[in-house]
Amino acid sequence: MKRWVLVLTERGSDREGKRRRIAAVLAVLGGLVGSWAVGSVLASDPIGYGVPIWPFADTVDRAENALLGRVVTAVRANTPLNDANVQVLRKTDAYGSEFWTLKLKVDGETRCREVAVGLNVTSRRVDCF
Repeated sequence: MKRWVLVLTERGSDREGKRRRIAAVLAVLGGLVGSWAVGSVLASDPIGYGVPIWPFADTVDRAENALLGRVVTAVRANTPLNDANVQVLRKTDAYGSEFWTLKLKVDGETRCREVAVGLNVTSRRVDCF
């Protein structure tokens, strides 16, 4: 005959539960602070970091990205750039890449970028001079 017995054990102190809850709260806070920090860095230059999408880029950034797409096509084809919104300030050839400093007029704003076109396309914002 089987006999079933209820066995009660002491769970230990409540300290372990508090430690787990505190660790979980700290992990969530760390994740929030980390995502805020990453988001603020990406929002500083969304085109340069390759994320011209909504939470990081506004409409001007997306228009600038579209304009840069046309510029990169012209640079790779080695054709003259015929766009009234783009002024080439400086051209340099080095290390198998084309380096262009551009002054872009996008949605009423003037922005300057340094674009490197080689196997990969990279760009960064620079001060207009």
